[in-house]
Amino acid sequence: MSINRDKFGALLFLCLALIYGYYVSDIPLLFGDEDAPFNAQTLPNALAWVLGVVSFIQLVMPAREEAGSLSAAFQGLKWRRVILLAGMMIFYGLTIRYLGFLISTIIFLSCGFAILGERRIKVLLGASIPIVVAFWFLLSQLMGIYLAPGDIFELLG
Repeated sequence: MSINRDKFGALLFLCLALIYGYYVSDIPLLFGDEDAPFNAQTLPNALAWVLGVVSFIQLVMPAREEAGSLSAAFQGLKWRRVILLAGMMIFYGLTIRYLGFLISTIIFLSCGFAILGERRIKVLLGASIPIVVAFWFLLSQLMGIYLAPGDIFELLG
């Protein structure tokens, strides 16, 4: 049986969508939010459905190319970048509580852009800082979602 990387990726994402969608119901709701049209489960549920539908469509569509084997489908990929980006995601998850949303997200995006090949400091900071600040403003100021500033600021006073 031959499978190409597009079909294999679609199958993995379909499994991820099914597992993620199954566990969405475990997200606790505030009292009285059970019947609200928008609650803590709404966006994760929508994400699971969109991911599942797109993955399923990708899985059933005709293949663009035929690969002889799964190993042949993954030859030539840039695994170093994948590993570095995965490491940055782990770093982000470990530092967001200590450094806070703003600092850790700016570091994550800047390093992610650098891993993907951008070398100009002005572009790295000019792209990451405005995006993070705008997203922080949207979440904390407009939507009223509390984003902890980080333990480092509490230690500094």
